[in-house]
Amino acid sequence: MKFDVFLSHNGKDKPAVEQLARKLEEKGLKVWLDKWNLIPGEPWQEGLEEALDECQTYAVFLGPSGIGPWENEEMRAAIEERVKDKKRRVIPVLLPGASDSTDLKLPRFLSRLTWVDFRGGLNDENALYRLECGIRGIAPKPLQKTGPAVPSANEAIPLPADLPLGSYLPFPPNPLFEGRVPQLRALADSLLNHTGVGTVINQTVTGMGGIGKTQLAVEFAYRYGRYFRGVHWLNLADPSQLEAEIARCGREMRLPDFPEDQPTQVTRTLDAWKSDGPRLLILDNFEEPARTNDVLRLFGHSSLRLLITSRRTDWLATSGLKALPLEVFTPAESLDFLKRTLTKRKDADKDLANLAERLGHLPLALELASRYLNGHPRLALDDYLTQSREALDHPSMHGWRADLPAPTEHDLDLQRTFAVSWLQVKDETAQKIFLMTGYLAPNTPIPLELFENALEISTETCDEALSTLYGLGLLKLGEADLPAIHPLLADYARGLAKEAPEILEKLADALAVLSNQANDTGLPARFVPFRSHMPITASRAEESGLQDAGALWNNYGYHLNMIADYAGARAAYERAIKIWEANLGPDHPHVAASVNNLGLVLKDLGDLVGARAAFERALKIDEATHGPDHPTIASDVNSLGSVLQDLGDLAGARTAFERALKIDEATYGPDHPSVAIRVNNLGSVLQDLGDLAGARAAFERALKIDEAAYGPDHPSVATDVNNLGSVLQDLGDLAGARAAFERAIKIWEANLGTEHPQVATGVNNLGLVLKDLGDLAGARAAFERALKIFEKQLGEDHPNVATLVNNLGSVLKALGDLAGARAACERALAIFKKFLPPDHPNIKIVQGNLDSLEDKTLHE
Repeated sequence: MKFDVFLSHNGKDKPAVEQLARKLEEKGLKVWLDKWNLIPGEPWQEGLEEALDECQTYAVFLGPSGIGPWENEEMRAAIEERVKDKKRRVIPVLLPGASDSTDLKLPRFLSRLTWVDFRGGLNDENALYRLECGIRGIAPKPLQKTGPAVPSANEAIPLPADLPLGSYLPFPPNPLFEGRVPQLRALADSLLNHTGVGTVINQTVTGMGGIGKTQLAVEFAYRYGRYFRGVHWLNLADPSQLEAEIARCGREMRLPDFPEDQPTQVTRTLDAWKSDGPRLLILDNFEEPARTNDVLRLFGHSSLRLLITSRRTDWLATSGLKALPLEVFTPAESLDFLKRTLTKRKDADKDLANLAERLGHLPLALELASRYLNGHPRLALDDYLTQSREALDHPSMHGWRADLPAPTEHDLDLQRTFAVSWLQVKDETAQKIFLMTGYLAPNTPIPLELFENALEISTETCDEALSTLYGLGLLKLGEADLPAIHPLLADYARGLAKEAPEILEKLADALAVLSNQANDTGLPARFVPFRSHMPITASRAEESGLQDAGALWNNYGYHLNMIADYAGARAAYERAIKIWEANLGPDHPHVAASVNNLGLVLKDLGDLVGARAAFERALKIDEATHGPDHPTIASDVNSLGSVLQDLGDLAGARTAFERALKIDEATYGPDHPSVAIRVNNLGSVLQDLGDLAGARAAFERALKIDEAAYGPDHPSVATDVNNLGSVLQDLGDLAGARAAFERAIKIWEANLGTEHPQVATGVNNLGLVLKDLGDLAGARAAFERALKIFEKQLGEDHPNVATLVNNLGSVLKALGDLAGARAACERALAIFKKFLPPDHPNIKIVQGNLDSLEDKTLHE
């Protein structure tokens, strides 16, 4: 016998059969194939007959086109030879796309033979092995699998290489491609390793415009294309051109006898792809989820691996598409990209990092900036960043040097890139939500109640609108399942919102209401979701001349004061006052509210004189507006009483607190939290006046009110408990005082953190009771911890620091460290003299401590 096998097939299946013929010859088998062995000019019928005589085995191929007329004759002749000579073999072979064997009308003898099944693809090594064994007449043993051809996760990413013959990819490799190593490995694992007969493999790369989806697909093709039979690029920006794109790929494959009409070209190309895989099909810019079923049904074959790039993320789960969300560059990737692309410059790394941060690490924006900066080598990065407040307004972002196209021919205008997604937003609520995000902090979770309150919409309507924006890549789902926006998309949204000024008005109003409600809880954590957005929205509202800007800055300052950011709070209040005064005049109640709040910060900062002036101004405005018995007056008078107490005017402080208490009891009744504040403060001044019984009764009343209103673990409760502990200590109940201080500290730490000045106050008080209990080491540790917190939060020359230093001096004295005690007292005295009047009790106390140290030293 001259040949090992005769390949009988329908002419329409010739591309697939020819592929298998090559594989068999690579196995060392002599194959007879009409296309290879018939001599042009000689009678082909005789050639077929002679070939049938010269072959030991006949392989009858059954494909999607069925059995051809001559294939039928060849098959019958082969069967006749098999009947005559049992050593002859006839092997039925199912090609990709063939029907199940039970549906084929074949001679009974052939239907009983053992089949070889290539319907899972021509690269099915097990099927090829079985066919080889059948031709050789040996029983197939279990095929030993070889290791994966694709590099493992621990190996380096392959370098770019030539694509397989017949591939079509319209873009060259990009020598400046940067990063994306985890994404390349993920694509390789999905598209090359997770294979199997009948398994459809697909992967969707999703993300906002300009994030580099197309470039990632191109890079993957050049680095991993060698592991496929071919790489075929289809531009689906216009899905109606799908068949034309398939036909073009077929022409690039140079398939033999390629038909002229497009429908047949599509069929022929798809058959070729499915008959010899795996093949990588890249569906670039596929943005129509509604057409998913049509497309996937067309490409639904295990020989095909689909890599889809899309801005859309709202693919139905039933589509089976596996999403790989593509994020912006990491800071390290951004820096590496800029250093590699800015070939004509030598900028410092810190300046490049600032540039990357300003552009939100968006690959397209970094590319556009580097193109412009290379063209302007004498332009400093600082000047580039300040040339335009809005990054999108800079010429570099608007197709600068469009005569130098990008490697993937993408749009060099960032606004047009974003507009592709924006123009698909048809829902009015989704449009308004996106415009609002332009006035919020980028890359930060946005509380959903902001949108719902501002637009007066239900949660269902809000969720539906957000789903649209997520699906188009205009927003991303961030931490805590809340939306967030990229900085440059925020710039884009803000530019669009200039035509709709009511958007900012509604947002500012809603944020002012929600932030005020959060502050009213007395719990800083309730404000945290709004904190990053407040200065952004407030600044934009201020620029637009909105009165709500004053409320936003005031509410922001209130929160900053609560978390002990006194410098930030002061700046926010001063900004609020300026806005209120400009819009409402200097004597408006809104001005008074912010002035009063500013006074509270000045008091915390140790500026008692400035605080008193602020409280007196606020009181004057409110009395002129509301009269002497309004609840606002109670707040002003209470604040004034607190600073009078710190200044040593205890009688004035008592009068102020009693007036505030009388107003609030008349307004709210005896059990309101506002009443508790006044009662608590009154108790404090009674304690300073030596009325310990009255002080204790006041603190216990305040505690009862606050526990009923807030529960046992609220910061206001901690204040009451702390003050009660102080009077218990004065009354000699040291165990009760210690328990009270420890409870207060625990509450404050849970609500305010371990470094808050309130915590330091509680720790200082605990140190005092530990000292009275004789635990000098414990007292010293407490004073040192409290001092460290105060110095960090308030500075080294604050009155509270002086109090702590004096207390520390007292325990050092008790420990016998007279030099340390003297130094502490001298420091405390110097601080108090900066802030307090000369006859203030604190100055007298510290001076007395210092004098006693001098006497002790002389005596010794």
